[in-house]
Amino acid sequence: MPTDDKPLGFNIDIGDILEGVSKASRPTRRRTASTSRSGTDMDAALRRAVRAELVDVERALKQLAEEVVRLRKANEALVTKIAKLTR
Repeated sequence: MPTDDKPLGFNIDIGDILEGVSKASRPTRRRTASTSRSGTDMDAALRRAVRAELVDVERALKQLAEEVVRLRKANEALVTKIAKLTR
């Protein structure tokens, strides 16, 4: 067991990830005569589908972050109990 107070593993900052995903830059595109209406409809449908998936991913990441926090607190409680028992 580690003797220092730092948790093992790695730190995931879900807020930074979600911020990066939500602020993804979109390249500007000019409409030309060759761009068909059905092509832009398909693009719009694809963008809506991706946004819907991102909402699901965001929700899943938040749940995962909450579970990580819960597990870390449970781990800290176990470490405290073990430390008391070994004294």
